[in-house]
Amino acid sequence: MPILKKSASRAEIKIHEGTPWGQVLLLIGAGVVASFQIGKVPPVLPALRIDLGLSLFWASWVISIYSVIGLFIGAMAGALADRLGHRRLLLWGLVIQGSGSLVGSLAGSPELLLGTRVLEGLGFLAIATSTPALIFRLVRPERVRLALGFWSAFVPIGMTLVLLGAPLVVGFSGWRGLWQVNALILLGYALVLGSRTRELARAGGGSQARWRFILEDVAKTASTPGPLLLALIFSTYALQWVTVMGFFPTLLMENRGFGAGSSSLLTALMVAVNIPGNFTGGWLLQRGVPRRRIIAISSLTMAAVSTAIFVPGFSFGLQYLACLLFSGVGGMLPAAVFGSAPVLAPSTKLVAATNGLIMQGSQFGQVVGPPLLAWMVSAAGTWGIAPWLLLPMALLGTALSLFLSRLEKKLHPA
Repeated sequence: MPILKKSASRAEIKIHEGTPWGQVLLLIGAGVVASFQIGKVPPVLPALRIDLGLSLFWASWVISIYSVIGLFIGAMAGALADRLGHRRLLLWGLVIQGSGSLVGSLAGSPELLLGTRVLEGLGFLAIATSTPALIFRLVRPERVRLALGFWSAFVPIGMTLVLLGAPLVVGFSGWRGLWQVNALILLGYALVLGSRTRELARAGGGSQARWRFILEDVAKTASTPGPLLLALIFSTYALQWVTVMGFFPTLLMENRGFGAGSSSLLTALMVAVNIPGNFTGGWLLQRGVPRRRIIAISSLTMAAVSTAIFVPGFSFGLQYLACLLFSGVGGMLPAAVFGSAPVLAPSTKLVAATNGLIMQGSQFGQVVGPPLLAWMVSAAGTWGIAPWLLLPMALLGTALSLFLSRLEKKLHPA
């Protein structure tokens, strides 16, 4: 594990003297409300298609375009956070997301809605790259893996909560009301977080934000094998997980005849089991289980059950059990990846840049997965084509974990 340098500021040393779990949870909460913006789309996708006249392919972009910004500037956003200050970028991320959600609620055309989703994605990227670095500064070194394991659950926690709450809000005010409620939550959380984390601004205000330094940080991070492998592994996971979660309510309504409310509830439960998977992954990492083993087990399980989720002929009980295994066991993988960032980063000053590169891999999977599956399903006329996309991705994640194992042996020979 990386250790604090002797030159660390007094404020940083004071923060590391204890483990302020209250502030850690407050920071994780920022990721949770940011993830509401991912989970708010699947339950209202049919309504969006009707209201704005979207085909299945174009509706898939409402899910995936959220990640376009991160696809191109993930590592740069992390490096910018390292230079400008992680807390500052975190707060701006909440404000940007809230503004995007508010404007999106007024969209009268697909183009405007998609544009605001890009804005929401930009805010999400700022939050996702800044927060782990703040947690790293707050938590005692021996607790970093556990704390980042908790952080890795921020997406499924956020998605679960919004999937459970969305039907209630949508029932009163439609999808536009859901967007407006999210805007209020994000802007309100920014105010609370800003007032409760002032000491973090004093502890680490960032250094010079010259573009030359930022680009040097990005180049150094992207050319280091560890962060690059973590980003590639996470891209295979994100492609599978977001694609399955994004389309599962539609699959239930089209193939199983479920209503919007029950489809949202079943999807929320499936997303929720990802949370104990995240915690388990963090706990195993804290106990010394090799990250390569956690990644391989997660990927192989996702590969084994992906066929039962989409191929016709399986009973609903078996299909849903496969979904729970897919999400639950697969959930160990993000904990292994996020928990590895401080260890495999080029330096302790480039933890956010490493997280940014990991998020860039995640965004790649999220951008490519839903439209590609929608195109395959439209061309084949059946959801049974899905394993031809999901299975290779899971096996690729397993193969990459073997390369990670070789790298670790090289970096830390026995």
